[in-house]
Amino acid sequence: MKIIRLIEALEQRFSAVGIDNAKRVSEELVAHVLGCKPLEIYLDAAPLPPEKLQHVEKLSTRIEDGEPLQYVIGHVDFWGLEIKCDPRALIPRPETELLVEEVLSSRIWENKPATVVDVGTGTGCIALTLAAQRPDADFKAIDLHPEALGLARENARALGLEDRILWLNKSLLDDCAPESCDAVVANLPYISSADWKTLAKPVRDHEPKSALDSGPSGMELIQELATQARYVLVPGGMLFLEFGFDQGRAVFQCLSNLGYLEIQIKHDLAGHDRIAIAENPQC
Repeated sequence: MKIIRLIEALEQRFSAVGIDNAKRVSEELVAHVLGCKPLEIYLDAAPLPPEKLQHVEKLSTRIEDGEPLQYVIGHVDFWGLEIKCDPRALIPRPETELLVEEVLSSRIWENKPATVVDVGTGTGCIALTLAAQRPDADFKAIDLHPEALGLARENARALGLEDRILWLNKSLLDDCAPESCDAVVANLPYISSADWKTLAKPVRDHEPKSALDSGPSGMELIQELATQARYVLVPGGMLFLEFGFDQGRAVFQCLSNLGYLEIQIKHDLAGHDRIAIAENPQC
């Protein structure tokens, strides 16, 4: 079967089971099997060899059954890095790339080499991107779940960055020394337990619940981390948080109540509140 016909057939199959962006999913799947970029699949007019076609069919069935594409092909592109993905951790999203952008463009790098802590590191995508971009800084990556931390370290080894980061298996900022870091960055679970039950099937059934469900309100972990960060950040240090599209007001109020200054709520590409930036008071 020629590539263009294969893509058309896959798009129809995926659309029929309610998969969003079915054509893009089809192109990425075929590109994975061919070992090329999605736009390069159309450069070869030759039919797909039978063994490749069988491989596509096997992976396509998993997608039709609701498994996320990123888990099926085993990786995702994040800020130009190939990040390994599997059910040990949440799949990195484009919104988190915006969080990384805010950290990289912030003032934390202006003076001394900065110390940055990534809390709830998951695949390690945040810490690894920052470490790749800022070789002059010190990084810590924390995750409560050993399985996720293992995945993050696999990604770090693949990227040659494992020794650039201190890896810690613990809850949030527990046992971190007072005034020991210049920035805390986190994309923590922020979905309420009730809302978790209503998530799309591929997310609810395949991605780890522990990386999504924060508790009854969805604000539990954000509140706890922001409280801890007031003491762990140096005076003038910065907190960077990703949160749910409808949590902007609640996050702003939480940070304000804790005494943070210069609080900013930033939008994602869809125009939703998504990122909070705040400064720890100088005294």
